[in-house]
Amino acid sequence: MILETKRLTLRPQTEADAPALFAILGDEEAMRFWNRPPVARLAVVEELVREQQAAMKNGLCRYWTVTRDGEAIGSVDLSLIREASAELGFLLRRDCWGLGLATEAVGAAAAHGFRLLHLAQIAAVIQAANRAAARVLEKNAFRLVESRVAQLADGQYRDCAFYLREQAGR
Repeated sequence: MILETKRLTLRPQTEADAPALFAILGDEEAMRFWNRPPVARLAVVEELVREQQAAMKNGLCRYWTVTRDGEAIGSVDLSLIREASAELGFLLRRDCWGLGLATEAVGAAAAHGFRLLHLAQIAAVIQAANRAAARVLEKNAFRLVESRVAQLADGQYRDCAFYLREQAGR
């Protein structure tokens, strides 16, 4: 399903999005607060997108490519969808930071999750030092529920902040 905001279109991710995602996933600064190191090869991103496509077909996830004026600038997802809950993830190209675009994309994905996927709650985990991501979540009515050290996918331990947004009226 295609989602629209004032300035963005979020369309279902396709394999053709791999080069645009590689531009972000390979950017050391963009990946500074991510749970894995920057990706060095396009082939790795192509495989990641194939895995995400399979997860979408199985109903476990929804991945959207965020576009502005027809150009892919990022990604937002609802993953681990089960028992009326999901986890939210988002990333944007560095030249699109600070413009409120992540806030719009996250808002659209969360609204879709609550309205059409009938989720009761959406969780998000960020590195505690990523204040920009925290602001995006807080602007979208996510609340901090826990702060603690957590192990990332690359094996490192970092201070993390756990956020939750619950469906109103539940």
